[in-house]
Parts: sequence; C-alpha cells; structure tokens
Amino acid sequence: MTIAQELDSQEGICQDVIFPPGDLYSDEPPLESELHLRQIILLLTCLEWLWRDRNDFYAAGNLTIYY
Repeated sequence: MTIAQELDSQEGICQDVIFPPGDLYSDEPPLESELHLRQIILLLTCLEWLWRDRNDFYAAGNLTIYY
C-alpha cells in the first residue's frame, strides 16, 4: 500500500514542462544503501549511549554524497 497516488490526468500542467525519464540506466554501484543507513543509525546510537550523561553535543547523519 502506498500513500502517494498517481495522477489520473495531466490536465492543468503546462505543455512547456518537460519531465525527465524515470528509468535512467546506470551501471555504477549504488552510493547509498540500507546498510549505510543502518551504519549511521548504529553510530548515532553508540554516540548517544557513550555521551548519555552529557548535554553539550549534537550528532546527526546524512547519506547524500557530493563530488
């Protein structure tokens, strides 16, 4: 089940709008995977546990990779 719904019609959308294809092919390995997400969650959980008696830190994660 999905929350997002497909548009039944595209009326009201300007004809000048060009949508990119959704099936782009790439033979490169994926840069972000569920394993990477789980590793970041584990790291954050460990840091929060290690510094559980402190309140002067902030830890966050981001999976986005820029070149």
